[in-house]
Order: sequence, then structure tokens, then C-alpha cells
Amino acid sequence: MTPQSEGAFPPDARVCSAPMGEETEVPVNTEMRGETWRVRISTSGGDVLGAGILLAADAVLTCAHVIPAGPCDPDPRTPGPRAPGSRDPHAPASPAAPAGEVLVELVGVPGARAVPARVADGCWVPELEDSRGDVALLTLAEPQDVRHAAPLHRVAPTRGRTVWMCGFPSTRELKDGVWFRATLAGPSGPRGEWVQMFPVTPEETVRPGFSGAAVTDAETHRVLGMVVSRYDDRSSAAPADQRLHLSYMIPIETVVRHLPVIARYVSGERGNGLPSVPRSAARDRDFARWLARWFAGEEGTRRMEAIVIKKGEAVRSATLSRAVALADRELPADAPDPAGATASPPPHLPPPHLPPHLPPQRPDPRPPPRANGTSRRPPPPYETEDDVLPPLGSVDLALDVSGETVARVAERVADRLGLRAADGEGSAVGRLGAARSVPLTIVAEGVDYAVAPLALVEFTGLLAARGARLLLVFRNPESQSLELALRMADPAKDDIAARLDRVREGIDNIARRERTAFEKTALIAPVPPVPQRAAALRLDLTALRKHPEPGGGRFLTDLGAFERTVQSALMRIEEVIGLAEARIARRNELRGRLEAFFALLAARSLEEERAAAPLYRTAHNLLYQAPCELTEAERAVERFADAVRHHTHRPRGGDA
Repeated sequence: MTPQSEGAFPPDARVCSAPMGEETEVPVNTEMRGETWRVRISTSGGDVLGAGILLAADAVLTCAHVIPAGPCDPDPRTPGPRAPGSRDPHAPASPAAPAGEVLVELVGVPGARAVPARVADGCWVPELEDSRGDVALLTLAEPQDVRHAAPLHRVAPTRGRTVWMCGFPSTRELKDGVWFRATLAGPSGPRGEWVQMFPVTPEETVRPGFSGAAVTDAETHRVLGMVVSRYDDRSSAAPADQRLHLSYMIPIETVVRHLPVIARYVSGERGNGLPSVPRSAARDRDFARWLARWFAGEEGTRRMEAIVIKKGEAVRSATLSRAVALADRELPADAPDPAGATASPPPHLPPPHLPPHLPPQRPDPRPPPRANGTSRRPPPPYETEDDVLPPLGSVDLALDVSGETVARVAERVADRLGLRAADGEGSAVGRLGAARSVPLTIVAEGVDYAVAPLALVEFTGLLAARGARLLLVFRNPESQSLELALRMADPAKDDIAARLDRVREGIDNIARRERTAFEKTALIAPVPPVPQRAAALRLDLTALRKHPEPGGGRFLTDLGAFERTVQSALMRIEEVIGLAEARIARRNELRGRLEAFFALLAARSLEEERAAAPLYRTAHNLLYQAPCELTEAERAVERFADAVRHHTHRPRGGDA
């Protein structure tokens, strides 16, 4: 986008002109004053250009179109969220990064003053011909307190999530910012790079002064994205109060895709945990087409699928990894890990499938520029056929679950969904069990090589019941967990006998997991008591099989209720196992800490070793008894550590 398109919106994008008293804007107040990362960007003359997000002491993220490109540009005093497809046709196709300075001010920090800033070297990604990109990183002339930096986090931008954003309209009374509310709707914009937001009221559609503003999750207070665009429907014949008023954001992961250098400021594990494959790797095109259809959720696809990729089937495995990479918001299919990446222009992607309200644009035959203005040869397109290209963002989480526990997988799912534990208590299994919905698309590879494959399949069934779409990948076609997954995924096999058999298998699995829970909870304390439901559930199943109306409406109602009871019982036992495993891991960590401090003490004199020996024996005994009283053991290890610190900071006998 160019400054011209911001100062003069095209016919379908307008700035609301109602008097301020008639708008339902939310003035800045104490409720959100903790957002110290909010940045106002202005010209040297004090005219507001837009907003930004403080990422580090000297780094601010914003939209590229917020920064005026030079003195020859149209008046930049009212730049704001651009309308989709509103690129200035007379603007240079590949402008170099602006060299001028802007003023940056932390409006959320009392007493903060404006400081000069300019585009960081190699961190300028202007709007491309198809409207992708439009991100920039600024370097501040004077570093700020790093404690004010934003908590960026990788979270799937799921539908219905409530968000806040604060921008800086040109109205004098709102120069210090105004809050708008919205709910996330779903992928939109160029090749799905954006996420559409429904304003809570039409007046809360973003406007000039909001570009670059942080989009903050109302529940977790983490920054999920950045405001980029708006849409006002002026051509519709519908009444004004029924016309579309939409806002758009760029998710943080998409920003990382264009500016890999900011990955260091983003918390949370990447959504794609499958191995990368080179672009030239052989792939199964029929399989790739099926994956693209399933990721897109096309008609005729099922919410849960179980497939087999045997060990040694390198082509099918590479096809899956590549499809997931193409659907990932953060990384191109063959990009290096962000940890080792330097700032560089994004790859040249194929033209997107634009929503109906976005006008089609001709692809630019020229190669995209480098950040310093020089050109480079574009890499070949990802695919030559659209039917093997999955939509961007169509996979929320992809994991290799071989060797993983249910608790660990649940932690990854909960983190991706943005569910946080309160004060460190509770497990991810419990948080997901309490969640009303889990609107994620998940790929799990190596399910039959997990620590407890049957328990993991049952757990994925619980996620599916809460709205998740799941692709379960197995390696052994004869595995028992695959048979269970196929029966869960195939509605044609879900007759009454099959449902009763599935319930019986679920109860048998609960019995096995109860034994596992007893084994683990015997090692550690405190832990919740182990639920003992398997025996009672078996009796209930026997009674259900003798129902007086088998196959009738009442029977089906009772069967459905019993299925939910079995699922809840499994959820509770998995929660206990997860808590026990976390505490066992803490115990093992304390054992290592104890031995590390003992090694420090070993270099001291014999007298000093004897003085600290009772403390070491106490901590050792607590850590190696069963059950290990974790709280007492932690205190004992810390007492020994304090004693070692006291001795190791004293001079040796001969040096006194």
C-alpha cells in the first residue's frame, strides 16, 4: 500500500464521519493500561502516521505503509488501515526502504518522550503486488526499558476469539489512543495471510491511525497480530446499518514469515513440528491433492482421518511434511529454521485466491526487491497445480508424537489454543476438558509409536468431540491403535455393536491407564488420588447391554450419555497421570541439582565436606524414597545448596 491510498480511500473504503458523540469508541482507561508496548508513530511535525509494537529495547514493529517513503509521496498525514487491493497503481513496484526518520512514542508509559526511529537495515517488506507483506521493523535512536516490550506469542487465530486494539485517530480528543473491540472470524486477504475481524459495533471498524497496532487477546493479554487493513461496503444496496464493516490483522506467525529476524521476540513453540523437506524432493501428487482437499475442509472430507505411512515410505512422508509446511503460516516449505535466519525479503509466492471483495491483480513479472533495493532471482513457485496447494493457515498444529505422552501432546494443544494454567496448577488435559471447543486442525504423526497409543487415540477422540479436525498418521498397519482410530473415524462402522465395542475398549484402556497412574503416583507426592472407575464402568456397560429397549430412542440416549461418561473418566485419569509425570520430572531435576552442588563441594576441604554432609544425606534420602515428598525435597536441596554456596565462597584453608 502507498500513502496515497491511505490519505484517499477508494470507493469501498471510507473513514467513518459520524460525530464523535455518536460513535461507540472506547476511550483509553485503566483496564488496559498495562499494555506498555503500545507505540504511536508520528512525523517530525507531530502528524500521526499510525501505531506500532515495541518488541525490544530498540525495536518497533509496524506496517510498512505507515512509514512515508519520501518527500515526493502524497500527504502522509492520515495514513491508516488500507483497503484490500488499494495499492497505488502509480507507485513504484519495488520501492527501497525509506531513509527518513519518524518519531516513536510509548503512549502506555507515563512520562515517555518521543524518540527518532528509522527502518532497520534489511527489515523492510512493502506491500507486494498481490497485497502480501506490508511489514517493517524500526530501530530506535534511544533504547527504551526492555520491560515494556510486548508479549508476542504463537497462538492459532481461532474463530470467535475476542481481541482488543488501540489506535490513534487524528481527532484531537483521541490523540492518546482509543480502544476498539472485535472477534476473529477466519483467514482472509491475499492467500489467506490476513485474519478477518468482526468489529463489535460498526463504529469500531479500524480507521486511519490504527495501522500497525497490536491485536491483543482479551483473555491472555498476549499480542496475536497487527492491524493491517479495513473494508467498508459502500456499494451494497442494503441499509447502512446492515452493510459490512470489517477489519483485518496479520497474525504474528505471518509477520515472522516475512521478517524472520523477529522470531527471537516470539514465545511459544512453532505450530509445525514435522521435519522440513527440500523443494526438489519427490512427492506423491495424488496424495498431495488429497491432503490439500482435507486441509481445506472440502465437502466430502471427514473431521477425523487415520492413514498409514510405513517406515521407509519416504515419498509419502515427504509429501505430508511438504503439505504441512505449505499450510504453515510461519515458514515457507523449505525455509531454514527461524533461529538461524537473518532478515531477508520473503519468498515470491504464487498469486493468492482472493476473497470476492478483493479485485484480481496481475502478477508482477519483475523479481521482488531486496531490502536495499537490489533485485534477486525469485525461486520457482511452490507447485504448478493449484489443487496440490493447501490454504495458508489450514493446519494449526503438526506434531511427531512418537515417544510422547498424552500429557505432553495435551500441553502442545493447549499452548496452541492459548489456554494457560492458573498459577501453574492443573494440567493441560484438564484445561482442554474444561474448554467448550477446540477449533484446531491437528496432524499427529507416529501415533502408534507414542508412549500410550490407545490412550492418545482416545484423547484425540475427545478433541474431535470438541470440534477439532484430526489427521492421525500411523506407521504399523497392524497396530491396535490404528484399528481403534479407523472405527472412530468411519461413521459407516459406527453402528450400535461397534459403539458398544468402542466403549468396552475405552473402559479397558481406562483400566490400563489406572494401573499406570498408580505406578507413577506411588513415586511422588503430593498428587491427586487416582480415580478408580474401570470396575464400575464395566458393570454399567453390562447393564446397558441388557437394556429393555435395545436400539430404541431411549437406548441411544443412554448410550450417548455413557460414551460421554467414559470419555470424561479417561480425561480425569490422564490429568492425574500428567500431573504425576510433571512432578516426577521436577524430582529428577532436583536430583541433578543436588549432585551438581555436591560436585562443587568435592573440591573443598574434608572438614567442609563433613559439615555439609548431613544436609546432603537428608536431601538425597528425600529424593530417592518412594513416594518422594516433593515440597520437603525442594527445601532440603535448597538448604544444601545454600551451605555449598557458603563454603565455596570462603577462601581455602591454605589461603586464609
